[in-house]
Order: sequence, then C-alpha cells, then structure tokens
Amino acid sequence: MVLVAPNTEGQAEAATARDEVLALLRNGSGQRPRFDPGLAGGLRAWLEDAASLVVAARGEDAPALSLGPRQLLGDHEDGDSGGASNGTELPPGVVRSYLVHALFRQIVTTGTVDDPLGDALGALGVDPARAELVRHVTGLPRGARTELAASLSAHVASLLALTPRFAPGWLPRTGDRVAIPLAGGRLTLVGTFDLLVGAPTAATASLCAVGLTTDGPWARARRTLHFLALLEALRTGTPPFRVALLHSGAGRYGVEDVTEAHLGAVVSHVAARLEEMAGALDG
Repeated sequence: MVLVAPNTEGQAEAATARDEVLALLRNGSGQRPRFDPGLAGGLRAWLEDAASLVVAARGEDAPALSLGPRQLLGDHEDGDSGGASNGTELPPGVVRSYLVHALFRQIVTTGTVDDPLGDALGALGVDPARAELVRHVTGLPRGARTELAASLSAHVASLLALTPRFAPGWLPRTGDRVAIPLAGGRLTLVGTFDLLVGAPTAATASLCAVGLTTDGPWARARRTLHFLALLEALRTGTPPFRVALLHSGAGRYGVEDVTEAHLGAVVSHVAARLEEMAGALDG
C-alpha cells in the first residue's frame, strides 16, 4: 500500500497530491486482475453459514436484520456508516464526519466549496433522515459553531488537495449503497461507498473505490474499505481492483490493490462476528 503525507500548502502542492492519487488509481489499469468466477460464491457460502446461525438464534418471528461496518467491524466515526443520525446523540467527531462527507460529495461533483458549514448544512438539509442533526448544528452556541466551521475549513483544504478530478468517462458516483441479503433475506449486509468509479465487467476487476475518513485509526478505515470491496464482490462477482483511502484530518492517503487475501481476511472477520452474535443470543 502506498502511503503519502503531502504538504498541502499552496495550489501547486495540492494539484500534485490529487494528481498523484489519480495516477496511482490509473496505474496498471490496462492489466486489471481476473478473479476466479467461483470466488464470490465461496465467500457467500461462508457468510450464509454464519448468517443462518444468527437467524436461528433470533427466532423465526424476529424482524429482518441489517448489519453494516459499525456492527461488524467495530465502532468508527464515519457519518455514512449507517449509524443514528440524531445529532443530539452523536459526539462532536461524528457530527463533523457527517458534515465532511457531505462536503466530499460536493467536491467530487463541483470541485469547489464556498462556505463549508453552510454548504454542508444545505446538503444535509434536503435529507429528512438528517433533520435532527441539522437542527443540532444550527442550535449550537456561536462559539461552538465558529469552532466547527474552522474545523470543516481545515478538512475541506485537505480534501481539495487530495481528491482527484475524475473525467466523466470514469462514471464517478458518490453514496453508492450496497445491500447483500443472506439467509433468505432475514439478514442483510449493508455498506455505502463514499466514491465508486468505473463500470463492472464480468470476471475482470474494473472498479476503483475511494473511501474517506475524517478521524480515528487508519487501520479501521482501511478495514471498512475491504468490507465494501467484499460487498461489491458479492454484488457483481468481482471486487474493485484498486481502492484509495483519504484521511481529511491528517491530510494523508493510501492506494492499494484488492487481493483475494484481503477478501478472505474480511469475510473471516465478518463470519466470526456473526457467529459471536449468534452465540450471545443463544446464551
């Protein structure tokens, strides 16, 4: 995995950093890896066995269950991880993450941010599920709002420095949600790509995924990207061939190929977590 902590001071440095991310995503794209057509089926069978244990432990009358990175990989701050959206129940880091993710989507789409706090609230304000969070932020004392706005400006500076400008032919799309039903739909694995580019092709990995983290351990955010790669493999038969992780708090990034070893490691982790949940319910 390539890790770089660029100096983001100045336009030239910013252009260099985001150009490097784009170059790393494109490098070797003409020799995209082919995956065993049976790989996705084997991964799904592994998860089906573990999911059936959870369903059996919960009982036939239990409602369908959706599980994402928060439940399966451990706590993390990501605003788009499927956690609660009630701002009064979220710590400041999680509130900031929701706002930064909204600004990331704007940067991918327009390449600019004029008013970080205002633009983020405007974007989240159109989503009824984020109404409580927006009310929470707008109700903050003046000093807290000023501090939050300054923090968002710093994250925006990092994102402008690190986020590539994708040509339309890359088919960039933000907020791509994946849902993988298991156990006859009684349990569903869910996740959302911050940014997905490219179009899936049979047997050959052809997508690139870009993930965003605002704070917290790098390893945790990287594991979430691998989880999303697993979901994509289950959805289309092949995972993204390459993923990039942007850390807006630290101004650093990493780019790596997705391998069968990555998928095996994350499916083992998820299956073990499901078995643990089933055991806790039986106990």
